[in-house]
Amino acid sequence: MTNAFARDQHDLPIAGADYSAAAGYDAYVNEFLSYGADLRALFAVADANPGAPLVNAHAAALHLAFEGAEGWSAAAAYLDTAKAASTSASEREQLFVAAVDAWNVLDFETALARLDELTVRWPADICAIKWGQYHAFNLGDAPALLRFGERARIVHENRPYAHGMIAFALEQNHRLEEAEEEGLHAAEVAIDDAWAHHAVAHVMDAQGRPNDGARWLDHCAHTWEKKGVFIREHNWWHAALFRLALGMNSEALSIYDRQLWGPWPEFPQEQIGAISMLWRLELRGVDVGGRWAPVVEQVRMRTGEHLFPFHDLHYIYALARAGADAETNAFLMGMRERAETAPGGQANSWGRIAAPVAEALVAFVAGDRANAGGTLSKHMGDLQRIGGSHAQRHVFVETLEACGADGAVRSGREL
Repeated sequence: MTNAFARDQHDLPIAGADYSAAAGYDAYVNEFLSYGADLRALFAVADANPGAPLVNAHAAALHLAFEGAEGWSAAAAYLDTAKAASTSASEREQLFVAAVDAWNVLDFETALARLDELTVRWPADICAIKWGQYHAFNLGDAPALLRFGERARIVHENRPYAHGMIAFALEQNHRLEEAEEEGLHAAEVAIDDAWAHHAVAHVMDAQGRPNDGARWLDHCAHTWEKKGVFIREHNWWHAALFRLALGMNSEALSIYDRQLWGPWPEFPQEQIGAISMLWRLELRGVDVGGRWAPVVEQVRMRTGEHLFPFHDLHYIYALARAGADAETNAFLMGMRERAETAPGGQANSWGRIAAPVAEALVAFVAGDRANAGGTLSKHMGDLQRIGGSHAQRHVFVETLEACGADGAVRSGREL
């Protein structure tokens, strides 16, 4: 029998859920925070509980977090179910449904604002805090990323996975010593906190400590095998970056072949990681052989989406690198059109930052280093607004440096 007062592990009510559904939701929260491999189990819980708006809204969120058109299609039914059932929900649950509804129409700023309000009032909802950080990261809002992270302390101090969230937020706000301390503490609380492993790696990268970074990630890597594709591949991507910094290009290429491409090529994050690594390898003069071809094949399926400017700058680089001039030009036109329809500050990120940077990348691939360098140097200080981390955006610094733009890069690590 359905019990409207079933509660989750943090004593928060879940409307329309029985105790079995609440247990399924708790299992999802644990998988989500730990980057586990069994997130999909939530879909069965949602399917069995159409009267539970929170559970169905989280199922929709998981699909949207795929970050491709397929995710939006799969999310629709769950979001419709959540909205239909939300009249029976608590105000907290209604705020989460509203956040996912805004996310669904690409209004990421409103989604962030709804999650901001929710977590101020109910900081016990650590899953909403994590989703808030997700949107803050994609919007390039480092202060919001930290604001959400600090809320995790209120209820979740010394609990698994909370300190990894705080550590990464501190690193993205250039508070590196604090970030490393938080990340190491997080790994003491939960040795498998892969996001904390990631945060400490970011610190070591930002401080120019590639030997420490390579050793740290090698030490942690045994815990990633049971994790989801995203964090497993992304942490190996960082491991490859440290090899590049050490001049171990062939080892970085080997990591690419073993860990960065192949498990889920349809996944946009796998595509982004692959593009970024191949791009960096070629900037160092490494012959990557035919590795671009399967990546570009997947990118061609993303050309009408224009969901995130950070993604699009990688996609257009891959298309240009493949010599697909007509597709590249059409993709650039689509980016400009997205700037005209994006809500709020997102329009500025698309139109005044992403589109001209995309033009610069196309020029770079075509060999026009002067124009590419001039445009990149003008926009380098604004690149944080397109999303991605400092380490991820450093490829734009490296590209500018390859243009021979003397003095154009003030401090690439601050991007």
